[in-house]
Amino acid sequence: MPHRIAGLSHEQERLYRHLLATGPASIGELEGQFGEQVHDDLYELTVRGLVHGDPPMARRPSIALNGVLTAHEAELRRVQSYVEDLDRMYDNAHQPEDGDATTVLPSREQVLHWYEVLNATAEHEIMQLVTHPFLPLKRPERTGETSSQDRVNHPAKCRVIFEWQAFQSQSAINGLHHSLDRGCEIRLAERLPHKLLISDRRMAMTPRYPRDRERSPMLLVQPGALVDFLVHAFESEWERALPLQPDPGQFTSSSGLDSDEMAVLEMLVGGAPVERIASALNVHTRTVNRRLEGIKRKAGVTTLFQLGAFASRHWLN
Repeated sequence: MPHRIAGLSHEQERLYRHLLATGPASIGELEGQFGEQVHDDLYELTVRGLVHGDPPMARRPSIALNGVLTAHEAELRRVQSYVEDLDRMYDNAHQPEDGDATTVLPSREQVLHWYEVLNATAEHEIMQLVTHPFLPLKRPERTGETSSQDRVNHPAKCRVIFEWQAFQSQSAINGLHHSLDRGCEIRLAERLPHKLLISDRRMAMTPRYPRDRERSPMLLVQPGALVDFLVHAFESEWERALPLQPDPGQFTSSSGLDSDEMAVLEMLVGGAPVERIASALNVHTRTVNRRLEGIKRKAGVTTLFQLGAFASRHWLN
């Protein structure tokens, strides 16, 4: 059985192989052979850089899939670096210079305490990975406690990556909007390796065991090589993640799109389906579809594939 292209459905890969074998084909010809779904499949292939042009044609695989090969090579180097860090930790395990590299936080109260300490003492930057299932780590506000405005004016900048699946929880949606109110940069990811909080690139909190293991205790990670590795892991995820807030610099001055339309279009071009865009924006799918219909009218197109092609040519830098 031939290898599949990661992330593509069977029908999308079949369409790509067809274009590789036959060359450019009109939308009408492809619709006759693959059905109406071909428009959405072409859009997905175009977003991934596998197909381009009008009429659609396949890109040379060695060019189109070079990024996939590079990503796998980078992941292998990341794992090798991780193993080297673990070896260094093993070599120094019995004679640590500055105490233990990690401290187990067995109770929720201890996790909550250190979560608040890392956030409150950060002076430069907070980095966070938020995964499913979402774990609220914020005490209920009481009279006399720090106000919302004080939190907004926190001196440290903040970058947070939310996993799409986390938005099954209303608490996660509330957390997203709290982060936005505070001025955090937000990005969205299909899947993240584990929960993570890093304060000023010095100390961190992360689960002791891999994700999805029930009741995994959290670790408080002290300054050192392991924190450096966690910072590197965060930056790698940040580069791959999809921005939630629209970046006006990505759009031409003549696009005529408002900020809501930019946000929807940027996530759509990044590969996010309507349901996930709705979850991230905390709106109903009908609202997203209504905004998409308005964007299509501005572009003078009728399908998502045509919209993606038009936006790439005329609206996106």
